[in-house]
Amino acid sequence: MEAGTGGWPGGEACLPAVQLALEDVNNDQTILKGYELKLHHYNSKCKPGLAAKQLFELLYNPPVKLILLSGCSPVTTVIAEAAPVWNLVVLSYGASSPALSNRARFPTLFRTHPSANMHNPTRVKLFEKFKWKRITILQSVEEVFTSTAKSLEEECRERDIRVDKQSFYGDPTDAIKTLVRQDARIIVGLYYVTEARRVLCQAYKHGLYGKKYVWFLIGWYADTWYLPVREEQLNCTAKQMEEAAQYHFTTESIMLRKDNKKAISGITGNKFLQRLKKELSTNPAETGGYPEAPLAYDAVWALALALNCTLNNIGDSASIEEFTYNNTIVASQIFDCVKNTQFQGVSGKVMFSEAGDRIARTQIEQMQNGKYIITGFYDLTNNHLEWFNKEKWYGKGPPADSTIIKRLLLKVNFYLYAIICLGAIAAIIFSIFLFIFNRECSNRSIILQSQPKCNNLLIFGCILCSGSLFLMGLPTGIVNIPNDFFPSLCYAKVMMLMIGFSFAYGSMFAKVWVVHRMGVNENQKIVLDDKSEPIPSFKFQSIVATFVFVDFVLLLIWIFVDPLQRYEQYFYLKVSEEGKRDDIKYLPVLELCQSKHHEVWIALILGYKCLLLVFGLFMAYESRNLKLRYVNDSRFAGMAIYNVAILSLVTAPVVCLLIRTQPNANFAFISITVLLCTFISLGLVFIPKIRYVCRIPAENDEHDSYSVKGTFSFPEQQLFDTFLKENLDLKRQIHNKEDKIRECQNVLTRRRGHRNNLSSIGSTENISSTCFKCIDDFSKTSNESSKTISEGFFPSSSPTTFTTTALIETHNNISADTDSSSNSCEILL
Repeated sequence: MEAGTGGWPGGEACLPAVQLALEDVNNDQTILKGYELKLHHYNSKCKPGLAAKQLFELLYNPPVKLILLSGCSPVTTVIAEAAPVWNLVVLSYGASSPALSNRARFPTLFRTHPSANMHNPTRVKLFEKFKWKRITILQSVEEVFTSTAKSLEEECRERDIRVDKQSFYGDPTDAIKTLVRQDARIIVGLYYVTEARRVLCQAYKHGLYGKKYVWFLIGWYADTWYLPVREEQLNCTAKQMEEAAQYHFTTESIMLRKDNKKAISGITGNKFLQRLKKELSTNPAETGGYPEAPLAYDAVWALALALNCTLNNIGDSASIEEFTYNNTIVASQIFDCVKNTQFQGVSGKVMFSEAGDRIARTQIEQMQNGKYIITGFYDLTNNHLEWFNKEKWYGKGPPADSTIIKRLLLKVNFYLYAIICLGAIAAIIFSIFLFIFNRECSNRSIILQSQPKCNNLLIFGCILCSGSLFLMGLPTGIVNIPNDFFPSLCYAKVMMLMIGFSFAYGSMFAKVWVVHRMGVNENQKIVLDDKSEPIPSFKFQSIVATFVFVDFVLLLIWIFVDPLQRYEQYFYLKVSEEGKRDDIKYLPVLELCQSKHHEVWIALILGYKCLLLVFGLFMAYESRNLKLRYVNDSRFAGMAIYNVAILSLVTAPVVCLLIRTQPNANFAFISITVLLCTFISLGLVFIPKIRYVCRIPAENDEHDSYSVKGTFSFPEQQLFDTFLKENLDLKRQIHNKEDKIRECQNVLTRRRGHRNNLSSIGSTENISSTCFKCIDDFSKTSNESSKTISEGFFPSSSPTTFTTTALIETHNNISADTDSSSNSCEILL
């Protein structure tokens, strides 16, 4: 009658119920007339081995037994599997194991206790009602619970509900710890009552109860099952156990009819309970098997009706008195009668399925303040849930099935973004002011001699770099970017910064490049002349255009070969004070622009830019002492290159490698670098010019023949630059002709000492003709160029010509005393 270790003490209440049923059956004159049913019972303590020994004693001790009754699932499994060998029918009132529904394994088993699988559809229905998509099953290792857990897992997966399982044997401590680690919230417990108390005590100790958790337990425990038993030494008080058991749910098939309809025995369900309580010596709520007692009562009536049916159907061919364990005729007749039995019992309508299972509705209860409250019924036959809305929760509603994980998009702080945007706006306004200044004061020598077009490229590049900061900070605190637009934003960020850098840095690089190239020219004379001559702007523009072209090529290859995509990087979960209260954790998510081979592209671009920066540093240092009149700010451009190079070489590796996943630090680092480079570069290049223009009036400004170019229109300016280039080429040609003339003079000088007049004269004439020919060719070219320039730019004034006069005098004095020849060659330009 007791449970044994981990068993079910159902005999405490079920045995008195069986005895009441035998009394009512024997007193009923309508069935088994002339026969009296007697009971032979053993206490198996829910132990299969002990039950097998007791079965042997029952079978081999007289009298012959007709039908066997069994209680818990482990014992029923052993009895029902062995019973067909002796042609015996088994009727169980307390076995709920789904495994017992296997007709091939248990061919003669019937149960008035519904299968535990009957509860699984009810549990799944509740999971769906409360929108739980993740549950955890905690089970003991007995077969009844293993098969129930397997069936529940299959049904949950069909409904797209995630299932985790943990099992234990004896001590559930480790299993409870695992549930805590797994963050289990909705827990289905499948174990006997003694194990249930151990689980509840450990759940209390590990905090696995309260507003975050919901437990689903078996409904056939006694109403006060959670109270600790002294013999079990649970180390938990009754108050602690009651607190841990608060608001748990149970599911159980309806075992007692609540209406006033009378059963086949002539009593109602309530009347049966009144009679049963008189037979019990303990509090019904503390008595094992009390909920199942109506099932035991109905099981006796089911076998009595089956025997009565057998007596009526067997005829004269055989008799029950002649039944032996080898008599298959009587055995098959008893089986058929049990199978077809239907009647109204104290537990409701009693009938059996083809598998021998009881068909019944499921009752749902919730413990509230130490008492079970019926919250609903579920009818599997029509999939109908009758819910009374009497459930209670610790919070405002049912808890979540797991910790609520909310995405926390890591964005740039809005106040930081606003401050940087103000700085970028200031940089753009400053750049526009300098552009206007550069244009309005273009006739001043300080502007004219500093390559104003190149300075405009610097300004344009700085505007692009400053404008890119508006995109670099997105998404920010209040600005979100749609997923479809994100790749475009990625390209816009990269393109604006790269192209802006090429324009700004390239314009300064071009100045130091030109100065450096002129400084290392082998022909120092030409260099000294060029230092005071205008330099065509295309020399600077071509360098900047090369930088921009390389950037465009790299970007186009990147876009088509390995396009940038939106990539999410996740970080460790974070818990805020609000999250602790509401069971919410935040998953930080950082949106990045990422391609498959992102590191390769970054390394390629950074390597290319770093080479330019280092090369620019080298040239700025090498040309620090060189001064050209028409690149008057080369020294300031070199200083700007120092600053840009140092800041960029420090920032680029830090931003790309160290703080890429820190949006605020990354944005601040890039922004400060861009703004510093912008203000420093523009300041070094333009502040000295602004000071000069403010201090020196226009009438006191330095004037030269080239200052007129500030008044040209754009076509005239292009034409002027073309002629300026041609003029430099002509000057180099003049220099070459002068070298040839000097060679002629040297030849004539060497001829003076010759005595042979005819030979001297002949030689002189040949050389002279050669010189004249060179001079005539040069004069012709010079005059044509001069005429073109004059006609193109100064039509209203007298033409400016390049006049080349060559005078070659040859003196041949032939005398006896002085035999000399005087030859001179002079060129006047």
